[in-house]
Amino acid sequence: MKTKLLFIAFCISTFINAQSIEFTSAELTTAEVGSTIKVDYKYTIAADGYIYCAINLLDDWTWTAEVVGVELANAVAGTDVTGSFDLTIPDGTSPSTDLTGNLNYKINIELKQTPDQSTWLAGQYPATQINMTASTASINDTFLNDLKFYPNPAKDFIQLKGIDNVDILKFKITNVLGKEILTSTLNDNKIDVSSLNSGIYILTVQLDNSSKNIKFIKE
Repeated sequence: MKTKLLFIAFCISTFINAQSIEFTSAELTTAEVGSTIKVDYKYTIAADGYIYCAINLLDDWTWTAEVVGVELANAVAGTDVTGSFDLTIPDGTSPSTDLTGNLNYKINIELKQTPDQSTWLAGQYPATQINMTASTASINDTFLNDLKFYPNPAKDFIQLKGIDNVDILKFKITNVLGKEILTSTLNDNKIDVSSLNSGIYILTVQLDNSSKNIKFIKE
């Protein structure tokens, strides 16, 4: 009987000591400001616990600020329990290229005991720095806001200015009732409007997921 009790105690002790948590998704090496990152994880815990996952701004390895954090307040007990978190990078987060000194971004995940969430049980802290990139939408919005066109009124064509470094720019022309009249990909920064009837039109210029509407008059 004593041997059985010792064996049971050994098994319980082994299970408790084996409490762990780890990422199972691909290593996070890059993220875009404004985007949502999905991370998968797996954990083992003897009793219900608490999980916290975050992308942090660090000074080398010293915590400086939380970029985004999520939690699972009731992580059920079990072995190799799987789950996932969605982390949305807030707008306004500085891209890695704007950081100075030893500042960098890293992700971590921690398993803690409940109800005392300060009791640390396990964690994973990848050393790989995350390359935080500027939001593509923000870059495109800025570009489109600086877009110029002429002449207005237009007779035969509309010339766009300030788009020399853009490979693919789509556009469409609609009338004031919203009916699409013309749609194409821009060539030579010039749009042929000679076939349009005289009147007021809306030119919509699109770059990826960003767009800008321009009202013009066709003579």
